[in-house]
Amino acid sequence: MKRNLFILITVLSLPLCYAEKNISVNPYLQLGTNITFNTASKETSAPTPVSFAGGMGAVIKFTPLITLEPRLDFWAMYYLYDGKDAHPAEIEHRTASVLCFMLDVPVGFNFELGKNTLTAGAGLGFLMRFAFLSNGVKSSDSGATGSAQGDTEKIAAYFWESARFLYPEVFFAWDYKINEKLRAGLTARMYLPLGSLISGNGVDGLILTLATRVIF
Repeated sequence: MKRNLFILITVLSLPLCYAEKNISVNPYLQLGTNITFNTASKETSAPTPVSFAGGMGAVIKFTPLITLEPRLDFWAMYYLYDGKDAHPAEIEHRTASVLCFMLDVPVGFNFELGKNTLTAGAGLGFLMRFAFLSNGVKSSDSGATGSAQGDTEKIAAYFWESARFLYPEVFFAWDYKINEKLRAGLTARMYLPLGSLISGNGVDGLILTLATRVIF
C-alpha cells in the first residue's frame, strides 16, 4: 500500500518539475460512468456492471500538438469468488466490496479548431483494487474456499496475479474553451485487460469510460 501511494504521488508530482520550462499544467476534475465487461456465466456472477466514477488529473502541454494527461479515477464494485476466478457480483450475492483506483498516464495528440480541442491518445493504466469483506457478510459465511473471509482473500490476491492490474488504453476527448481559464468537455476511454488476454479469458474485464471534465 505504501509503495503504491509513493508511485502515485511521484507520478502526479512530475508536472510540477517542469512547470517553469514554458510547459503549461492545467488540472481538471471529472465525473463519469464505467462499464466493466463480464463474460462469465450470469448464473454465477452479475451482468456487466455499470459504475459511477469520479477523478482528477492534469493536462500537461509540451507543444500545441502533444500533451501528457496523468489521471486518477475512483469507483467501487461488489465481487464474488467461484473457486477459480473473481467476478463482479450483484448485491445479494456479494462477498467482497472492492475499491478501484485507476492511475493512467496517456500521451495525447491535439487538434485545435477555434474554441474546440480534439484529442486522441494512448497509454498504460495501472488498476489498483482493494477487497474487503462486504458489510452484512460474516467472515464465517459459506464460500467457495469454505468461508467468506477465505473468498475475500482469494479475490484480493486475484487482482494482482497474471498482470491483471495492467490496462493499455486508448482515449478520445473533446474540450470547449469557455474563457481563458476554463474549459469543459467529454472524454471516452477504452482499457484493454492485459491479464485477461494473456490468461485466455479474452475481453473479460475490459473497461469503457465516458466522462465529463472541467479543466482549470
